[in-house]
Amino acid sequence: MLIKEWMSKSVITVENDQSLNDVLKLFQTRVISMLPVLKDGKLAGIVTDGDIKKASPSDATTLDKFELSSLMDTVKIESIMSKPVETIQSDRTVDEAAGIMLRKGISGMPVVDRSGKIEGIITKSDIFRCFVSFTGVSNKGQIFAFNLPDKPGIIKKLSEMIRNSGGRLCSIMTSYDDIEEGFRKVFFHTFDIDPDNFDSLVEKFYGAGELLYVADLSRGFRMVCKK
Repeated sequence: MLIKEWMSKSVITVENDQSLNDVLKLFQTRVISMLPVLKDGKLAGIVTDGDIKKASPSDATTLDKFELSSLMDTVKIESIMSKPVETIQSDRTVDEAAGIMLRKGISGMPVVDRSGKIEGIITKSDIFRCFVSFTGVSNKGQIFAFNLPDKPGIIKKLSEMIRNSGGRLCSIMTSYDDIEEGFRKVFFHTFDIDPDNFDSLVEKFYGAGELLYVADLSRGFRMVCKK
């Protein structure tokens, strides 16, 4: 899951001396949430749709539209952009980008090469696309969630049970968050398990580990096994 495979490569940029009015029009006419700001060809800052909203006059203003436009023409984008800019290189992973965004409380980052030249931009929407693709949830398969002892061989055993029930594995995800030491949460996303085999497999899973919840998205079935 390298960033270069999921980033948006057609990046719109603005110059630091462009007006708030000019940049506002870009946000109104393009499907974008942030714009890198360049100064002398180099990345100088970033401006988001939130920055634009904060800097724009309130709807309660008494100025008419011509006065508003004139006022916004005097505001340079460098005065409201965020800097310094958090960036990431295209050979890093999507996981790394997601971790940085979460820690920094940001919605996206410019992707740069080793010389600092912009190659693309990765946003929360790109992270979501990647997540949906790798979980397979958009294909309406099946989901099984467990709390399992963190020991070798357990995931292999459950994977074999899925295959023996006619299922195909799409993804296996694990997490150590919010669980006691020595255990981990494991999530299986599968395809092609018919309803009869699904119900039989769930019964077998009860004896193989601590089953949290199951879902068969192909028929809209969901069941929480443990509260």
